[in-house]
Amino acid sequence: MIEMSSRNVILAAIVFAGLAVGTTLLADESYSSLKSVIQAAQPREATTHSRQGTKPSREDLISSRLDSLTALLTSNRELIVYGSIASFGILMMGLAISNVSSNSKSKTAEQLELLKQEKEKAENLAKLKSEFLNQVSHELRTPLAVIIGYIECITDGLYGEIETKHQEILQVVAKQSTHLKNMIDQILIYSRLEAGKQPVRIEDLHLVKIVSELRETFEFLCRQKGIDLHWDLPRDPTPIRSDAVRVKEVVSNLLQNAVKYTDHGSITVRVTSLPSTDSGVVEVKDTGMGISEHHLASIFEPFMQAHKTSSENSRGGIGLGLSIVKKHLEQVKGTITVESELGKGSTFRVVLPRNYEKQKSRTSQLLGLLRRHPSPSRADHPILKSNAETREQKSANTSHAIG
Repeated sequence: MIEMSSRNVILAAIVFAGLAVGTTLLADESYSSLKSVIQAAQPREATTHSRQGTKPSREDLISSRLDSLTALLTSNRELIVYGSIASFGILMMGLAISNVSSNSKSKTAEQLELLKQEKEKAENLAKLKSEFLNQVSHELRTPLAVIIGYIECITDGLYGEIETKHQEILQVVAKQSTHLKNMIDQILIYSRLEAGKQPVRIEDLHLVKIVSELRETFEFLCRQKGIDLHWDLPRDPTPIRSDAVRVKEVVSNLLQNAVKYTDHGSITVRVTSLPSTDSGVVEVKDTGMGISEHHLASIFEPFMQAHKTSSENSRGGIGLGLSIVKKHLEQVKGTITVESELGKGSTFRVVLPRNYEKQKSRTSQLLGLLRRHPSPSRADHPILKSNAETREQKSANTSHAIG
């Protein structure tokens, strides 16, 4: 369509220029022929005019006008030709501009279409990745649970006595199997959070109690590594409305990271409240390896580990702990910040709102409003009532419109 219209405009411009130049030339030729005819007729008319003594004839007026027109065309012939050429140039320029604009529009449309296709591909890939992780995690957990179960049965002596050497080997196998199970569980939890398949269950809970439930487990882990674990818990139970499972998972992941990356020193868990924002705060501070400044912005990304590039500092894992923490907090409207210095430790600070209000869709909000506030009658609505009163003043027969 664009190419056909361009050709038509070019042909029209050429024809226009040809007509403009041809008209000038034909005007001279037609004037010459017409003037010769008039001059041939003038001798005959001269005798008649002399006899009759009348005014100049019609042919004389035409001849005088043709003389003035010819003089005008002759004096402005170059101007007319140049004007025709200029008009042709203007038309060509307009055609070029229209082609450029149409091409730019078509290119923009093509780019938007490509971006749309790339977006759809990315969304499909993300969906496939989530489904793949979910499916693989489920499939791996079943045989792994069987392996761990048989190892526990053997080490407990259900299948007979075993030697000390074999006992040590089985303990190593059991430890690595448990580590593998934890990684698979993290993948499964992350895939569910990514797909939005883990619902939020809001209830009244005490933040101090949730944190205290982790005390026994992590005190045992810290004693194994020779780390001091301090609990700074207030007497106020710090009541909040949130998801107890998610809050516990968040604090547990932060403590696991603290234990993993701390070889000496201490770990401090502190629970406070912020009256200004009506929020509960949990801080996990350690004196471990710390995080470099250029890694702080990406530590909450999935499969990201700040120390995985160093074989000396590598502590295993797949880098999903902090990503799971962030996902949990996003769904319970919490936030997390981190302050760290390489070689001196890190401090993670979680802020949880005391009053969680689950976001509803626009439709459910409208339905809730309609249920709580039924639509008023026309007589009760102030605008409709005033309009009805105005109509009453105009006509007494419209009083029934109020009801």
